[in-house]
Amino acid sequence: MTEPIQFVDADAQRIENELIEGFQQATGIVLYPGDPRRIFLLQMLPIIVGLKNEINYAANSNLLPFAFGDTLDALGALLGVERLPAQPARVTMRFTLSSIQLNLVIVPKGTRVTPDGVAYFATVEDLTIPAGDTYGDVEAESTEGGAKFNGFVPGQISIIVDPIPYVASAANIDTSSGGTDQESDEAYRERQRLAPSSFSTAGPENGYIFHAKSADVGIADVAVTSPAPSEVNIYVLMKGGGLPDQSVLDKVAAAVNAKDVRPLTDLVTVLAPGVVNYDIELTYYISSDRQTEVSTIRAAIEDAGGAVDQYVEWQESRLGRAITPDDLLARMYAAGAHRIVMTSPVYQEIQPHEVAKLGTKTITYGGLI
Repeated sequence: MTEPIQFVDADAQRIENELIEGFQQATGIVLYPGDPRRIFLLQMLPIIVGLKNEINYAANSNLLPFAFGDTLDALGALLGVERLPAQPARVTMRFTLSSIQLNLVIVPKGTRVTPDGVAYFATVEDLTIPAGDTYGDVEAESTEGGAKFNGFVPGQISIIVDPIPYVASAANIDTSSGGTDQESDEAYRERQRLAPSSFSTAGPENGYIFHAKSADVGIADVAVTSPAPSEVNIYVLMKGGGLPDQSVLDKVAAAVNAKDVRPLTDLVTVLAPGVVNYDIELTYYISSDRQTEVSTIRAAIEDAGGAVDQYVEWQESRLGRAITPDDLLARMYAAGAHRIVMTSPVYQEIQPHEVAKLGTKTITYGGLI
């Protein structure tokens, strides 16, 4: 199903005809143009059309392909599939004392630090700094979930919100990461579509995909292979083409190996996907007819978020997606290129458990032709 269903007819011309013909049949009076009664009926037409469109909209919103927001959550409740919540980012904080102390110093669990007074991180456990030491390290996580808490580089989170005696300063010693936004409607809808496969006890492919995607909101794609009888390999790709770290692999392994998920005879292994590298090397030209647009076209092709970056993101967003230079050409032509001489990449099929990732990129502007 790709097109919304028309549960009621909302065609304005047909409704207008029905209003006028119905009035004329009921009264025996012909409504000529300019008749006040005809004008009154036509004033009602937008209201009737609007109501019918709202009926169609509401009815389609109760169908999985067109549901969103709270309605999609309600549909998920029927299947026992909840939307995955946002996850907090984590970072390692170092608390430094003002001087060596004769007694141990405790930094309590929940001590908050911030880089800017807007984003807050809190320690996840008590930190004990022994007597004679001047600092200690402890894990902290953002007080809210979301990808916006990722990317704070070492030293950036340095403002102590909850002062502690003898603690002079605090700073993160690594970059915050792991934060994810709430599951999107698109991803949640796909998991609901896969949910019926999870009801089976025989270990179907889509069932493993459903449980793997349900383990972490940051998972973008999952591939399942069976290299030998009773052996199952599950490969996980993160959003943005990222490879999963061990914590994500462990969460997926726990989900797919649960007693009510994995058939007793299956040996299930969760792995990072294989990487197939490709290079981009090309020269492009712009039509002399568009000389005044050169800077705009070059930006649309080469700048961050331009045609080339869009292709790279598309290429690494799915497992098993063949390296397809035609897609890159199409995006560049749409951005304004007139002629493209491409050396690489060339079309290449890859395995279902592999992901194509960019190696080197050489984009040359050849001038006007």
